[in-house]
Amino acid sequence: MQTLERVLHHAMRHLPIGFVSNLGARLAWLKIRFIDPDVARKARANIRQHFPAMPEADVEALVWRFVDNVGRLMAEFSIVHRLTSARRMELVGIEAPRANLGKIPTIALCLHLGNWEVMAAAMQKIGVSIASISEVPENAAHRDIADATRSGLNVKVLSPDRIGALQALSILKGNGVLAIFPDEKRGGTMMAPLFGRPPHIKGNLALVAKLARRTGAQLVVVYCERLEGVRFRLHFEEPFFMDPDGDDALADVAFINSRIEPIILRHLAQWYYLDDSFGPIA
Repeated sequence: MQTLERVLHHAMRHLPIGFVSNLGARLAWLKIRFIDPDVARKARANIRQHFPAMPEADVEALVWRFVDNVGRLMAEFSIVHRLTSARRMELVGIEAPRANLGKIPTIALCLHLGNWEVMAAAMQKIGVSIASISEVPENAAHRDIADATRSGLNVKVLSPDRIGALQALSILKGNGVLAIFPDEKRGGTMMAPLFGRPPHIKGNLALVAKLARRTGAQLVVVYCERLEGVRFRLHFEEPFFMDPDGDDALADVAFINSRIEPIILRHLAQWYYLDDSFGPIA
């Protein structure tokens, strides 16, 4: 299967953008319908936890929009480098955070919505260099494809460990831009958003708070919304800062979570982790 994924990735790089995206959606539908139906089952269960009163038909429609988006974004890794020249993205709210770029540190809180790789392509287009602390995909084929895509978009990828954290701190102290994904899964557990669970200091939310407090960085929530026709709207929320008088790590985590959780709940059909468990954090 991994060999097939690598072959498809390279074969699709020069095919029409719409064809590639549609093919990914169709393959995902076939896989979840006939090979891995547990994905749809888990997504349904999570939707009901979030919205217990949602009508059954609406739950089912949301599940298959989720499958559609995942299939498209996986296929679009092959063509993401072509999306800017094809004028398939629009930027909303970039003016406010961009005004301070290079003057103060910036932490972009990027969410796993729509096709988040489009955000790197957009930053490359407007001349903004970024570094990103990113998880390493367990699937070797997915890892190779992601690495090839990001290297072509001039993204400096930092490891999710102490060395990566030290590199991130250095970048921020030089008034650079650091991208961190606060919605994350570790060891099979969804660390954030909290979704009603108590705050904790074991994930990226806590890392963001610590880096922001040490550097005085502006924080900007950034996310990609998929539109019709393989088009994307990139949202840049109003920059905010940590309370300079605060000294409670758990309160900091809850504060940052409050900035990302409502956005994800509004766009559940485009959230990559919809089928993952958000049970207790050990």
